[in-house]
Amino acid sequence: MSMYRRLGWHLAGLMGLALAGCAGPVDTQTFIDPSVTTNQTKYDGFLAYAAFKDLAVEGRFEKAMCQQLVSTGHACTPMLTAASPTRPQDAASRQRAMAHSGAQAALVIELADPDTTSRQMLANGCPGYRVSLVDTRTQRVIARMAIDTAGRSTEALPAKAEAVARATVSALDRKGLLQPR
Repeated sequence: MSMYRRLGWHLAGLMGLALAGCAGPVDTQTFIDPSVTTNQTKYDGFLAYAAFKDLAVEGRFEKAMCQQLVSTGHACTPMLTAASPTRPQDAASRQRAMAHSGAQAALVIELADPDTTSRQMLANGCPGYRVSLVDTRTQRVIARMAIDTAGRSTEALPAKAEAVARATVSALDRKGLLQPR
């Protein structure tokens, strides 16, 4: 085997390892309010709210979250449907939309600040997300998830949105917060 052929095989192997790192699992940490008992607190209907400044990004994340929840048998409405962006928006209007949506809980998706020192050190400034599960009746944060997508920094927006949605629904299921149908 020629030196160039061996070099080609080595480069192909290295590219495979590099791509595998980018498509690796999403790291998720889940924190639940200690006063919550998961055998009594379970949710089936959700409102997905991506708190981003760009409507296209917001819509992509809300749609991905709802698709993931619906595919597992739960109801979900995107916040962009419940509180139309064609009307003035503020915290009070979104809170009213949450209360009148009929959802038992809201999933609020936020981008971790990539400019913080910790984000720069731990994830090379790559996006990370914080997803909060808010009980719509009590307006209390029941659970919070830290989702790190640093290994997926080169993926397109739809893939990132789907990865965050899958990680969120999986974490809710593992913690017993999803009401089985």
